[in-house]
Amino acid sequence: MEISYSDKSVLIVDNRLEDLAELKMILGSMGVSKIQVASSVNMALVLLRELQFDLCFVVYDLGKDHKNGLQLIQEATAEGIRKFSTIFTLVVDPERSKLLFGSLDSSPDTYISKPYAEPKLRFRIEKIMRIREVLLPLEEQLDQGELQAALEMCGKLIQGYPGLHMYIQRLRGIILLELGLYSEAVHLFETIVAQRDQPWARVGLGMSLCHLGHYLSARHALQHVIDESHFCVEAYTWLARTYKALGERGEAIGLLRKAIMLQPTVSELQGGLGSLAGQNQEWNVAIEAYDSAIRYARNSCFQSDEYYFSLVAALLARDKFDSEIEEHAIRTLEDVVLAFPEEPIVQFKSRLMVAQVYHKSGSSDRANLAARSAFDLFCGLELTEKAEWVEPFLEGMEGTAVAADAQAMKQQVNRDSAALEWGKLNLQGMLAYRKKEYRKALGFFVRADGILPNNPSLTLNLVQTALEQARHPGPECHELLLQCDNAMYSINYGSLSVRQQKRYLSLSDRCAEMIRSKAQLKHETETGL
Repeated sequence: MEISYSDKSVLIVDNRLEDLAELKMILGSMGVSKIQVASSVNMALVLLRELQFDLCFVVYDLGKDHKNGLQLIQEATAEGIRKFSTIFTLVVDPERSKLLFGSLDSSPDTYISKPYAEPKLRFRIEKIMRIREVLLPLEEQLDQGELQAALEMCGKLIQGYPGLHMYIQRLRGIILLELGLYSEAVHLFETIVAQRDQPWARVGLGMSLCHLGHYLSARHALQHVIDESHFCVEAYTWLARTYKALGERGEAIGLLRKAIMLQPTVSELQGGLGSLAGQNQEWNVAIEAYDSAIRYARNSCFQSDEYYFSLVAALLARDKFDSEIEEHAIRTLEDVVLAFPEEPIVQFKSRLMVAQVYHKSGSSDRANLAARSAFDLFCGLELTEKAEWVEPFLEGMEGTAVAADAQAMKQQVNRDSAALEWGKLNLQGMLAYRKKEYRKALGFFVRADGILPNNPSLTLNLVQTALEQARHPGPECHELLLQCDNAMYSINYGSLSVRQQKRYLSLSDRCAEMIRSKAQLKHETETGL
């Protein structure tokens, strides 16, 4: 049956006008009338947020220092605006195409190469469109977030369409990971690798094993993908995570630096490198990485105020602090306010760090003015926000004219926050911890974290308690260490205060040592050594 293109909507992403015009002409001759164009990844993301497309043609090479076409798919997937029903076609040279399909959930559906030719283009597109017609009910369930129903449908479709077995199994693996069914995912990906070694299956296997805390096994699966020269961001980030979990930060940093050489415009890689480099006190690497993360995260779902504050923290941590560094820091703190307007927390944190910058440069008067401004902004925050940031607030005020006022404010906030549910639970947790009632304390901290997630001080309390509980032998030990590692990995080291950073490093090293010991014991048990 001939496919009609008259009702199809198309997005073309290319910055070469002649090539773009040629593709538009070919699609027009095929009957396509609804065509949108974009010259960059960020422009394409704007369109994908507003419109739904049946077909998206995206050129891989969009120019030096510009996000490549593969990143459009990666960022659209991460942002949740990539529809399963949209066919993404990467325009890339045939010899490079095999290296670009290593990702599990953000690979293109197919590829074509230049120069364009209508017969070749028709063949590629119609082949995938016929597959998608069969899978339309499944894709609709995935787009609607009905994952359990989609998982059940996968089994039925495999029986009815054995020729699409590998295609459907890939979707099944994505669903299992989304549902947190990691053991089932491991079994699925191991089966796929045994049948037909696919890079995306090894990536899925590595991710699943990481989620289960089996870091050495995950490392083996992910290293194989990189050794085969696949440009897969997930392979690098998850492999770096295995090294980080086992306390081998230097190896993780080296791995991310190699990945950035291949794809320098991936802000997620740059931010991860900045955080790890900061933990190793490699400040020049951290500064360059955070600068790049800010640049490439703009107008994407990866844009974060933490990159700005982490950059300034790295600049402050350098031994050399001259007028050029001071200017860089102040400009960054001005930029973050412009990037996140009307966000009181960002305004407060910016002024707080301005005071620290001027204090370090010896400009006492300007430091005191900035500290007073930060104090006033802190007073205007909601009580929950004050309680969240009271420790960095007090630390940032040290050495300024308002240090005594800040100390009094901290005492008031501590008294007031005891009336908040999460504050009460946090206090109960600390009291139980001091009595060495670690299981009880952990329960309080977990409940507090459920009310106020992603608060660094609370997360560090939780991790410290869980590590104490994990010292006692028992079936829950592995799960506790896994939860600790996940919690520590979720924190951007660079955005912590100096005291929090010291505490983070101590807990991180302790967690890694315990994970290594458990892994070594497991290895010795399995090998009979």
